[in-house]
Amino acid sequence: MERFSARAMDALVWVVFVVLFVGAALLVKVAAALLVVLVVLALLLGLTLRVLRRRRTR
Repeated sequence: MERFSARAMDALVWVVFVVLFVGAALLVKVAAALLVVLVVLALLLGLTLRVLRRRRTR
C-alpha cells in the first residue's frame, strides 16, 4: 500500500509538472502574439500619422 502511495505521488508530481510546463509554453505563445500585434499597431499608427501630416501641409 505504501508503494502504491509513493507511485501515485510521483505520478501526481509529473502531471503537475507537465501542466505547468504546457501552461508556461502557452503563455509564451500568447505573449509573442501580443508583441506582434503591438508592433503592427505601432507601424499602422506611424503610417497614419505620416499620411495625416502630409495632408495637413498641402
